[in-house]
Amino acid sequence: MSHKKRNFGDIEFGESDEVGGATVDVNGEDDFENDDEVESFEDDEQSFEEVEDGEEGGEEGGDNADGEEKGPKKVWRAGVDPLEEDEVLDYDSTAYDMMHSMSVEWPCLSFHPIKDELGAQRNKYPHTMYLVAGTQADEAKNNKIVIMKAKQLHKTKHDDEDSDEDDEESDDDEESDDEDKDVDPELQLAFINHNGAVNRIRSMDQQSNIVATWSDNRSVYIWNIANHLKALDNETVAPKQTAPLHTISNHSIEGYALDWSAKIAGRLATGDCNNNIFITNASDSTWKTDTQAFKGHTESVEDIQWSPSEEKVFASCSIDQTVRIWDIRKPKPAITVKAHSADVNVISWSRNVEYLLVSGCDDGSFRVWDLRAFKDNSPVSDFKYHTGPITSIEWNPYEESQVIVSSSDDQVTIWDFSLEEDTEEFANANANPDDDFQYPPQLFFIHQGQHDIKEVHWHPQIPHVAISTSIDGFNIFKSSNSEE
Repeated sequence: MSHKKRNFGDIEFGESDEVGGATVDVNGEDDFENDDEVESFEDDEQSFEEVEDGEEGGEEGGDNADGEEKGPKKVWRAGVDPLEEDEVLDYDSTAYDMMHSMSVEWPCLSFHPIKDELGAQRNKYPHTMYLVAGTQADEAKNNKIVIMKAKQLHKTKHDDEDSDEDDEESDDDEESDDEDKDVDPELQLAFINHNGAVNRIRSMDQQSNIVATWSDNRSVYIWNIANHLKALDNETVAPKQTAPLHTISNHSIEGYALDWSAKIAGRLATGDCNNNIFITNASDSTWKTDTQAFKGHTESVEDIQWSPSEEKVFASCSIDQTVRIWDIRKPKPAITVKAHSADVNVISWSRNVEYLLVSGCDDGSFRVWDLRAFKDNSPVSDFKYHTGPITSIEWNPYEESQVIVSSSDDQVTIWDFSLEEDTEEFANANANPDDDFQYPPQLFFIHQGQHDIKEVHWHPQIPHVAISTSIDGFNIFKSSNSEE
């Protein structure tokens, strides 16, 4: 049996200005009721690099200690260019339509956007969103489920160099929103005490107040957070001592694989580090877990995805380098494919093109698969850009040709498979005579500034807005080259 930990590696637990390893910025941020564990929420403070249809927008350089310009700015390429001691990464606000960062008491390995009743395809600023996350604290007793409401998420205030032409093109609504860009975002939190660190957390599609958590104590818990969401809206305090609706105790060891079915409400698949997968179903007012495990993987099950179209079909991936397709009417996999030459960490099954699946590997590569011709080492596309393990991957629900990827190389990347190499922008992006580095033509955007990134998700109701979690907190962003 192989078993690897996905936890944050080097958290320094101390009593200084750092709480739980996540740096706390207290630059006059708004205070909230019951905010002893609310740390900070700030705008536009990230280093990054952008590729827009093959054209980079990140910059390197900056002022020295005396405030003098050190030299011409240039694009800094993660994993390629060194960063000298006297160099810093500058943030170019024009790369983002929206960019906010926030911190909570302890870093969160996993989180999930919560579907709300504010409407779908929301494009008008400012935005409001709800998230649920799980912590990795210094001691098991200090762990929590964190329910978050972030509001007043305005468009990014661009640098003063914005052209007059851009200003003239702004309509009345945009001008009105521009006047509010200096309004601070607001963050409200509610908590549920959780037994053990939260390895993974997911909200049910059909009933978003129902949440499942994988604990490192080898239990899976199912929770109802309806009262906590209501407390956030009413600005009241929800009880921290909340019992789970149900505890799944079938697993003999902890795990990370966890997914709710999009077709059948209350159907949950969980996979552990002993290679076993169990299915749990809501049954009237109770929950029932099948006693027979789904067995087929020879090493730890790392991720699970239900089919977006077939209620009895799901996919799984494993350290054993395979992706397997299952029919829950049979205990053994229907299809087994050797997908990579190293651990397969994550998978995502497209809900827009139901025969497409993407997998992310420990060697930094990710592959796109056509399930109509699913065979060993026969991906539709194979991308080898990242220099660290892929930690999260997800199809864009509003753009069928895009995926977002996070890696332990401290980058979040957006890829658009519809982009081609024979464009002038792409040629300019790679016109560096000093080295052989080439940007892949499908690389749409690079977001940086976080460390030890664990998960990234698209918001299901706000097009092209992404959220990521890392050891130093959360980022909420939308790239300026996104389509509305």
